[in-house]
Order: sequence, then C-alpha cells, then structure tokens
Amino acid sequence: MKLINNLFIDYVEAVKERVEDFPKELDEQYQVIKQGFEGEKQFASLLNEIEGLWWIYDLQIKNYNQIQFDFLVITDDEIIQFEIKNFTGDYYYDNQKLYRSSGYVAKDLINQFEVAHDGLKRVIQKYNINRRVKSYIVFIHPTFTLHGDLRSKVDILVNSELYKLKEMVSNNFKYDHNKLIYDKLKSLHQPFLTNNKHFQKIQFDEINGGVRCTKCRKMLQTELIYNKRKFLNCNHCGTLLMRSDIIIKSLKELYLLKDAPFSVKEAEEWTGVYRSSIKRVLYNNFKRIGTGKSTKYYD
Repeated sequence: MKLINNLFIDYVEAVKERVEDFPKELDEQYQVIKQGFEGEKQFASLLNEIEGLWWIYDLQIKNYNQIQFDFLVITDDEIIQFEIKNFTGDYYYDNQKLYRSSGYVAKDLINQFEVAHDGLKRVIQKYNINRRVKSYIVFIHPTFTLHGDLRSKVDILVNSELYKLKEMVSNNFKYDHNKLIYDKLKSLHQPFLTNNKHFQKIQFDEINGGVRCTKCRKMLQTELIYNKRKFLNCNHCGTLLMRSDIIIKSLKELYLLKDAPFSVKEAEEWTGVYRSSIKRVLYNNFKRIGTGKSTKYYD
C-alpha cells in the first residue's frame, strides 16, 4: 500500500514558489507535518516488503474517546499497534516526560500512547477478536538518540532495531482469518481527524500561475511550454520532462489552489499553454461538469 499525501502537504507544495512571500507560520506547520508523514512512509515501505501481511494505516475510531492508530498489523497471535515518531537528535526521558535539551517537550506522548493501547484492547474484547494486543512507539529517524529509561514505561523501537520488525510480524499464516479481522477493523473507521488541517489559505488572486518542474519544483520558463515536442528539459535542474505530465500537474494544482472547477480559458491562462493543447489534456485527464461554454473541469 502506498501512502497518499494529506491535503495540507499537497496544498503547501502546490503554492510554494507561486507567491512572493510565503507565510512563515505555514512553512513551519508544513515542516512538522511533512517530517511526520515521511516517517510514516518509511515505516509503510518496511511493511510492504513483508509478504502476506495485513496492516491498516491511520485507523480512526470515534468511540472510546476518539482514538487514532498510525499502523495496526494483524498476525496469527497478535494485533500490534505502531505509533511512529520521526524525531531527530537527542531526547531525554525524565519525570514522565520526553523532551529535548532545547526545551521542546513531546506533550502527552506517553499518555496518548497508553490511551490508544487501552482503547485497542477494548475494541478487541468487544468484537471477540482472538488476538493479544501489543503496542510500540517507533522512533524511526536514524539520528534519534534516547537518554533515560523510557523502555521501563512503554515498548519502543529505534531505527537501529527496525531489523526486528519482520520477525515480530512474520507469524501470519492464518491468511484468511487475519483478512476477516482486517476487514472488521477497517469497517470501524470513522474519521474525526481530516487531511484538511486547520490553516490559513492564501487568497487565490495572490497566487501566480505557470508550470514547474516535477523534479526540482521550480517554475519553468514560459517559452519552454510553447515547444510542441513531447519532452523538454528543465531550465533549472536539467531533468528531462514529459510535456503532458507537467501540464497535468499544473492543472491539478490549479484545481487544488482555486478549490473549485475551472474553465478552459482559466486553464489556458494558468499554464500559458495554447487552447488546443490544453483541451486535449483536459479531455483525457480531468472530469467535466456543465455543457457548452459553461463546461468546467476538476480533478
């Protein structure tokens, strides 16, 4: 399973390079959320390497005080919860708190972990699922260094211990039975946390159009797009790009940033691409609403 970016990450990556002064607060929020998501993607890639494994990402259950699980793995004997933290550098555990020397405190980390563990046990008991419950906090970044006896409080894995993961979840021979448990847990999903994080969006009329490199994300020179060849080179990083790919990506960003369907004229003005080329891309890659001159497109 491939994890898909949440809406906040997609929005920020679409608007960067398109405004004169990118808000500092928005960038700081992006860096935190992006770092956490990168850690989750890394852990998902490890699970994907294990054949025959049933696992769930971002399960949210409104009952039991609204509990969210990063990853649940179903094995023949256990349901294992993994809470992923992509912290970097030195952390110290003391007086029931995990903190950095800079003063940053990982607030409620242990309490939230214990609440999730107890909540999972209640779910398993309620639906008579014959599995033990185990829970781990995974500090996935290679630079994370722990000082203090956190292991006496909760079960943890650090990056150097991730080799243990395959053995921990390899007891998965009851494939069909584990699939039934997977389906049951998935059916309980009732999102209370949305991908649309609370943030201040930038006014659309303040955002510059144009197309950009899908590799380095910098804006491309407009004259490159007029070239009718299938491929072109980025004038920043030199990457060979398929012309249709960068146009499609730009139009997806138009829809995301406008937050509404757009017309052919708007697509033409946004990308700087001739109407005939834009129409072909829209017909083949976007959905339509309306008819005639009122036709608009959306992703």
